Order: sequence, then C-alpha cells, then structure tokens
Amino acid sequence: MSAVNFEQWAVPDLKLPFGGRTYSVRPPTVEAAKQILAAAVLGEVKFGLHPGPVPGEIVTILSTIGDAHPALGDEAYAAMVADGVPAASIDRMSVYATFYWARGREYADIFARLFWTPRDVDLDEAGEPAPKDS
Repeated sequence: MSAVNFEQWAVPDLKLPFGGRTYSVRPPTVEAAKQILAAAVLGEVKFGLHPGPVPGEIVTILSTIGDAHPALGDEAYAAMVADGVPAASIDRMSVYATFYWARGREYADIFARLFWTPRDVDLDEAGEPAPKDS
C-alpha cells in the first residue's frame, strides 16, 4: 500500500506582510485552536457583534492563555517583537489571525475593514462628526 501525500490538503500558513517583511503564522495546534475559538467569542462580544455575557466555559479556556499569543504562534510573535513591530500593529495582527483561524479569511477581512479602515470624516471642535456641507 502506498502512502498518501496529504500536503495538497493541508491548511497553509497565514502570511502577514508588514514593514517590508512577511511573517508566516503556522496553523494552530489543537490546544491553541481551543484558545483561539474562545478568544474569537470574547472578541465578538466585546466588539458588539454578539450579545454577552461570555459563557463560563469560554472564560475558563481564556484563563489558560496567559502571556501566549495562540493566533500568531510563538515564532511569528517573537519575530515581530524582535523586529520592533509596534505593539498596536501586533495587537491588530493577532486579532486578525484570531478571526482568520476561527472563522476564515473572508470574516477576518470584513472585520479588519470594518474596524480599522480610516474613515473620511470631518470632526468639529469637540471631536464629534460634523455634518457635511451640501
């Protein structure tokens, strides 16, 4: 019996280009996948995409994450830190990767566009959106 080459069906790495470098994020392990799914649920509640509260089982899984970055993996996260990538950018890449692994690329792209695309909005002195002139 011959062996089956499974490479063609394996999930590829997530590629995150930033600052002239591309960070390669391996698909999550079984343990990391549980943490990523829990983080996705928390994110959807925090961002108002789903009503809360976050279920207790999810909170328990979240408590196991500690200082880890399951959606980015240790290698990609360490490389970003070593390269001096700003913390806010790492945070956004981590959120993107969380939704990418939990819900797929289309969902992660929609989320990123919705929350991080700059808006062409004029603000008044108080920082509130000002009405556009007709």
